[in-house]
Formats: sequence, structure tokens, C-alpha cells
Amino acid sequence: MAPPKRAAMLAYATAVALPSAHARTWWGIEIPAIDGIHDSDPLLSVSSQLAMEDMSFLYGSLAATDGIKSSPNAKPVTFSIPAPSSHPTASIQLVSSTVTNAPTAQSDVPTWSPSSLYQANNGSCPSGETLHRLFLFDSYGDGWGTAQLSINESESTNTVFAGSLDGTSVVTSDNSAAKAGGREGAVYLCLKPDVCYTAEVTGGIFLEEISWEIQKVELRTGRDAGVIAKGFGGGFGGCQFRLEGEDDRCVTTCDGTATENVVAFQSMSPSGSPTSSPTPLPTSKRTKRPTTAMPTEYLPQDKDREFGADQYKRLEGIILSASPNSKGALSDQKSPQHLAFEWLYNDENGLSNSRLVQRWVLASFYFGLNGDDWLNKQGWVDSKNECTWFGVSCLDGAVSKLELDENRLVGEIVPEFALFGDSLNQLSLGNQYDTPSDKRNQIVMPVPSFLSELTYLSFLNLEGIGLTSTIPEEIYSSLTRLESLYLNENDITGTLSPAIADLKSIEVLWLGGNSLRGSIISEIGQLSTLRDLSLESNFREDTAGKRGFIMTVPSEIGQLSNLEVLDISDNALSGTVPVQLGDLISLRHLDLSNNFFENQLSPALGKLQMLEVLDISYNWLSSTIPSEYGDMISLTSLSLDYNYNDESGYFTWGMHGKLPTELGKLKNLQHLHLNDNYLSGTLISEIGQLFLLETLHLQNNFLLGPIPNEYSKCVLLEELLLEENNIDASFGMPEDVCRLPELGLARVDCDVSCTCCYGC
Repeated sequence: MAPPKRAAMLAYATAVALPSAHARTWWGIEIPAIDGIHDSDPLLSVSSQLAMEDMSFLYGSLAATDGIKSSPNAKPVTFSIPAPSSHPTASIQLVSSTVTNAPTAQSDVPTWSPSSLYQANNGSCPSGETLHRLFLFDSYGDGWGTAQLSINESESTNTVFAGSLDGTSVVTSDNSAAKAGGREGAVYLCLKPDVCYTAEVTGGIFLEEISWEIQKVELRTGRDAGVIAKGFGGGFGGCQFRLEGEDDRCVTTCDGTATENVVAFQSMSPSGSPTSSPTPLPTSKRTKRPTTAMPTEYLPQDKDREFGADQYKRLEGIILSASPNSKGALSDQKSPQHLAFEWLYNDENGLSNSRLVQRWVLASFYFGLNGDDWLNKQGWVDSKNECTWFGVSCLDGAVSKLELDENRLVGEIVPEFALFGDSLNQLSLGNQYDTPSDKRNQIVMPVPSFLSELTYLSFLNLEGIGLTSTIPEEIYSSLTRLESLYLNENDITGTLSPAIADLKSIEVLWLGGNSLRGSIISEIGQLSTLRDLSLESNFREDTAGKRGFIMTVPSEIGQLSNLEVLDISDNALSGTVPVQLGDLISLRHLDLSNNFFENQLSPALGKLQMLEVLDISYNWLSSTIPSEYGDMISLTSLSLDYNYNDESGYFTWGMHGKLPTELGKLKNLQHLHLNDNYLSGTLISEIGQLFLLETLHLQNNFLLGPIPNEYSKCVLLEELLLEENNIDASFGMPEDVCRLPELGLARVDCDVSCTCCYGC
């Protein structure tokens, strides 16, 4: 049996050799207490191993002179415990540390003596790599001993890190030290997002005491922005991780749990130690996580460039001076504004303040609308002049136009977009009604009130992108330069505001295809510059009743002397068609279809000699066709069909009476649709004078024959529908009509002979 004092001797020998600041806390046990330890006591085995590891640490610190790092390739050196007066001050160094693929533009590795703005040019990491902090922990507080962590790129020979935690510090190959101590140390790494990394702990004892963790570093604050990978000595054997996602070749296993390939515990007890098995050491993982951000003196910066704390504060000051309300968004590392600031900070390039703000706003817009998935993102968020980015146009260096229609923008527009208020003239982000789903912009959000700050806008197209809620009044009252406003085909609700009269320059106003309701307000009549007014398709019917524009059309609409297009179809408008519409002498397109207009049509519409399209179909009219309509000499399409109504107890005569012979004066007419009414009398031959006519729909009336042979002069006629009338069987379809070269569809009643008709 060994002398009972052996443990005390081991303790004394190591305590003499090591400085007190680095001795284990258990060395504080009083010698009399150690005297009572016998060979059979498990504490003897444990204390022997502790002593041997401490002597191993001591060997490492004495293997080289001050200022010279121990090399992993160094030859063994005969070791003996020196006298207390001769040992060096405690500075046990990293076994080996290598950072490969480091930045070359400014420095070879991320620097280790940072200011409060740690991420100088991304911490000196090259483009495509991001800065991370590797923590090495020892729960006992005396370092890792001979244990070593290596981190390598799995599919190459590149070593990102190879090293250990000693009693005081972690240093790189050039001896520059990072924050460290016996309990924890930290170094900075440049990592690639799409590379698989392998981490492995090798060597050493007391493995249950050691752990490691990689965290992303947050811009500006230096705080840890989330754990990327972690592991511990007791579970070493190799694990994998990558920054973004995983695949079959790289499944993340560096998650702090034990791996399958666990190396057996290696005893380093002296040869003379008891042969009985030692008491197993604790198996719990006592990983010490950082609880506070790294002190600013340990945050990296590039000393060779002007990117210190002053630069960060200057850039932040520029942004917040232009947009004070963005402070909260800048602090949110996941926000588009923060991502844009991070990009801008690394791409500052000595630009003027206005250019910095402009690039930041565009980048925030990009990140807020999932720019990485755009169909065309050429030039965006790179070092090129932002005026060359796809869809961006500038005037005197300021953004004046942004056109990104049908480009798969998905997300929301950041409110900082309002900073373009002094320069932006055109904004177009809309879709066409038939845009394929994989190209559609989907900007589902309430109509942004900050649009009202874009006071220089003359063109705004947000058609069919998913906007909701009501239109803020300030958009009407502030955008006094606006000439074209496209908000159609969204899900906008509410009523028209009287503030709409403030759109003093408006020429095109499209609000159709929404869920607007109420009346068409009289203030519309004050828009003297208006050329195109489209309020169609706001009709909705649900459990709450009918929605859309209701009541009558205000007479003030007749004041719009410059109006060329008026489309108020598919609503719930009622009353008589306003006689004042006859005053719109510039009108080219008038669509009143699918409403509840009643009674007699006014002859005043005959004054519209510029009118090309007149559609009053699908209403509840009880009217004759005014002969004055023959004066609309520019008319190409006349639709008065489906006005007969005999449903739900409501009866209308529709269009009734005889066909006016004046219709023969409409020399430009291509489409004449008078079907499904109560028209009577004989078919008029004057229709044969319409040489450009392509479709003639007179079915479902009470018209009489014969069918005029003059219809054969309509050489462009494609459709002739005469069925469900009172044409006598003795009258047949003239053969000259059947021989029309373009005729593809002809129909009469079954008892009327016809060699070119289909069905009956």
C-alpha cells in the first residue's frame, strides 16, 4: 500500500510548480484533510489524475520560452518540475490555431483587437463569408489540457480552426490573443454559408468539463446572434454543421448531443497508482454559455480602413437623420432595414450622404419584397451604381422611376420608401389581369399611407397586387401632381372620399375590381383633367347584402369635358341614365352595363360623335332606340342587349319598338348587339349598309321577316343570329348571305330554311 501522504505530496508538487491563480480549487483542501486519504479511497484516484493533468499543463507552458508558441510538430522535450522561483508567469498558449481562406484585401485573418464596431468590412471576412465567434468553455476553469478542437471544411483540406483553451488565453498563429481565461475563450472565424464543416475534439482527459459553441455575431452591437453549432468533449468523435440548411451530404449533428463514435476515457494516472478502477467522473455536460455580449474591447475591426466605431455611428447617424422612425427596425436583425444596413455598411465606398440613404432605401425595398426570388434582379444590392439596377431610373443621380411590374415581388413595401418623396416620379409594381401566377407581384398589405409622402409622383400603378383596407385620404390630398392612379383589381374597401377632388392633375383613375361601396360622389365632377375613369366591378353580394356603387350617377359627371373613357359597369347603380352624359363630347368609351338603370334612354347621347363603344347591356331599361343614335358616326360597337326582364316579380319591356333606320348611318359599326329584348317590326335593310359589320345579334326578340338580301353586302360578317323571333317559315336565309366569305355562325328558327345555319 502506498504511503497515506502520497496524495498530499502530489498536491504539493503541483501547487509549487503552478501559480496559485491557476491551481484547481480542490487544491485548497487543507493538508491534514489530505493526510486522511488512503489508497482505497476513490478521491486518491481522482486527485492523482487531476494532478497529472495540471502537470501536463505545466509541461505545455514550459515547452517554449516566452513569446514562442508551442508547435504541434515540436519534438518531445524532457520535462522536469522546476523550482518555484524559475517557472514563468502563467501564459499557457494555444496548441495550434489556423484560419484559412481568410480575407486578403485588408488583413489575413479577422482581427482580435476590435472597437465597438466589430464588423469592419464584415470583420475583414471576404465577400460571401460572415463573421462568427467560437467559444471554448471549461466548466472547471483550468483549460482543456491536451484536448484539441479542429474545424475543417468537409469537402476540402481547408482548416478553419485547430486549437485549444489553456489556462489563460487562446491565440492565433501570429500570437495575437483573443478574450480567454481558464473557463472560456473566444476567437473569430470567417465561415461560408454553403459549406459543410466537420468539428472534432481529440486528445485530452476530463473531457466532460470541456465544450464549445459557434455563434453568429450581430452587426453593430457585437452580441451573439444565435447558436450555429455546439459540442462537448464527452461526445467527441466528429460532427457536422453548415450555416444555411442541410442536405444528404451534410446533416447537422453538432447540436450539443453525444455522437456515436465516442472515444473511451484515457487514464493518465502514474504507473504506481492503485490498480483498482477509479470512481467515474461526472458525465453531465457542464457547458458554460455566455450570458452577456463580448466587451467592446474584444470586438474585431480592420485597422487598415476607416471602419471603426466612428464610421458606424456616422452611417447610422446619416440613416436616422433621414429616417428617425427607423431606429427600431435597424435594431431588428431580421428586418429588411437591418439587412440593408448590413449590406450598405460593407459596401459604403465613400459615397455621399444622399447616395447612402438612397441605396439603403432601395436595398430595404429589395429585402422586404424577397428580392432574391425576383424574376429579374440584375444589378440589385451589388457595388454598381443603383441607377443601373434593373427597373431603376434616375434623374441627376436621384431615383425618379421604379418599374418592376410582373416580377414576382412578394412581401411588403417598407415605409422608408417614402424617402423618395422628393425625386420619385413613377412607381409601377402592378400586374395585368392575365399575369401568370408565377410572375405575379404579391404585395398583400393595407394601402400604404406613406405613399402620400411621394409628393412628386405623377404615375402610380399598384394594379392587382393584393392591397387591402381603405384608401387613406392623405393620398388624395397630398398627391396633387398625380396624373395616373391604378389601384384596380385589389381588395380595397370603403367609400370614395370627398378629398378625391384634390387630385387636381389626375388624368387616369382606375379603382375598379375592388370592394368599394356607397355612391359615386359629386366631387368626381371637379376632376377637370380626368380622361379615364374606371370604377367597374365593385359589385359584391354576400350575407351582408349587395355591395358596390349604388344609387344614381351624379349629374356633376357631365362637367368632365375631357373625359374619354367612363366605365362604371358591374355595380349596383340605378335610376335613369344621366342626360348629362351627352355633354361629354370627348367620350370614346362608355360602359354602363350590368347595373340597374331603368326607363327611357335620352336622345342626348346622340351628340357623342367621338364615341366608339356604347354598352348599356344587362340593365332594366324600358326604352326605344332613339333615332339620334344614328348620329354617333364613330361608333364601332353598340350593345343594348339583355334589358328584357321578367324575373322575381319585376317586369321591364327592355328595348322595344322598331329598329330605327338611322342605324344604317353608323358606317364604322363592327358589332351590333340588340338581342334579348322586346324589339318588334320587320328586319331593316339599312343594316346592309354597315360594310364593316362583323357580328349582328338580334335573337330573342319579336322581329319579323323577311331576311333582307342586303345583308350579303356585309362582307366581313362572321356571326348572324336571328333565332327566337317571329320570322315566318316562308322566308328563308338568302343564299347570297350564306355565301359570305367570313360567315362562321348563322342561326334562325328551325322552320326557316337555311343552308348555312347551325342548330336552331
